[in-house]
Amino acid sequence: MPESLLNRRDILKAAAIAGVTALADQVIAQPAPAPTTKPTPLVGIQIGALPLARGDIDQLFDTLRTVGGLNALFIFAFGHEARFIPMTQPGFRGGNYAIPHMEYYKGSNLTYDDMRAPEFPDVDILDRAMKTAGKHGFKIYALVEEAEGQPPSAPWQAFYEYDFHGRRQRDACSNNPAYRAFMLGLVEDYARSYKVDGFMWSSERQGGLTNALGARHGGIATDPGRSTCFCENCTKKAAGQGINVDRAKLGFAALEKFVRAGRSGKRPRDGYFVQCMRLMLNYPELLQWESFWINSRKELMIDIRNRVKTVNASTPVGFHVWHNASFSPFYRAEIDFADMAKNADFIKPVVYNSCAGSRINSFVDSVGQTIFGDIPPAEILQMVYKMFDYKEAPYEKLAAAGFSTDYIAREVKRTLDDVAGTNVPIYAGLDIDIPGSQYTADSVKQSVMSALTAGAQGVIFARNWGEMNPAHVAGVGAALKELGVI
Repeated sequence: MPESLLNRRDILKAAAIAGVTALADQVIAQPAPAPTTKPTPLVGIQIGALPLARGDIDQLFDTLRTVGGLNALFIFAFGHEARFIPMTQPGFRGGNYAIPHMEYYKGSNLTYDDMRAPEFPDVDILDRAMKTAGKHGFKIYALVEEAEGQPPSAPWQAFYEYDFHGRRQRDACSNNPAYRAFMLGLVEDYARSYKVDGFMWSSERQGGLTNALGARHGGIATDPGRSTCFCENCTKKAAGQGINVDRAKLGFAALEKFVRAGRSGKRPRDGYFVQCMRLMLNYPELLQWESFWINSRKELMIDIRNRVKTVNASTPVGFHVWHNASFSPFYRAEIDFADMAKNADFIKPVVYNSCAGSRINSFVDSVGQTIFGDIPPAEILQMVYKMFDYKEAPYEKLAAAGFSTDYIAREVKRTLDDVAGTNVPIYAGLDIDIPGSQYTADSVKQSVMSALTAGAQGVIFARNWGEMNPAHVAGVGAALKELGVI
């Protein structure tokens, strides 16, 4: 058709068709946008030496990966508690289940034989795990317990705290230079010799004031005369900070009398709470000593992370936060997640819901004989619920019922709020088959769903694989599939 015969409508129509064709060609030529995917959460499990030292480790890792969807192992590489191995044999000692490289332990006064665990003497569990983990898609974290309850041998006794009566105890002192040399050497050894993917440090202890009051789950068994630490390192450091050490000792002696009287049913004339407050007003050194102990431990935690970072700045170092933070308002006040996040690469708040019922009841029973002795246990529990914004079963039903998964969601969200504005991930500590509590695959599934939907960037299962029923661990994989993670 001659150009002169094209009317305006034809020209516009032709232009439009040409434009659409060109646009289509352009779209086809552009690469498709990358699909949006959720970040894969860390899905970890704590595991002791026994299953890593014996048997087919390839089969073990394959089971953990395929049944539970796990991608991280938190290995109890060092510790003196048989339950974390797990073993019950007489004469259990524990220690380092990897090979100590002695150049890193100068100043600790420990020998190779002092440190090396005698169980599985021919096996290096870290080396064995590291060589196998990669092909199964696992990251390996060294889980280092604070050196609690060491064997009562002379080299370890040098680390022990002293109570205010001047007696040695069985826990290590954060201000003891030999203990610090050991702990800092241990993490440097694992970082340099094994190049582990990360560290988690675990400390389930509190200061002398809260210990004396029995303000912990299972606290009814604590001895109020064993408050610590009054070793020469601590007393010198405390005095340098302006704390009257002699007054602190007098305060703890008065507190010991108060607690022993309460546990024998002797109510103070003005009541338990008033008398306890009177003691703290008369002896403000009690609170000073509590703060001093907490800050000394915090200094050690920071130094542990800094030591690892001198080896590899990208190696994550995180901290396990004791379950007591879910029960004791005193311990909760001592754990400031916002402050912790300044010196942590991740935080694991323990939110074990199945065993929480019996644990909080034991806390209530303990403080019901000391600072809250004027209040019936069922009412103490309701008071704690109000403080922590919990909505759980009443006292008489709680031990059997445990806590709900609502508790997990609330605590995860609280922790996330505390660390808002940082890049510190929260890995919720969940329980599977802790002795004395009831579990099913579905209960495990629901706990995982609750933690991850509340915003946790990962989950870590405890206490350890050696106690767990694989059928219950399958609940982890079921939750991850339902959430679209695997």
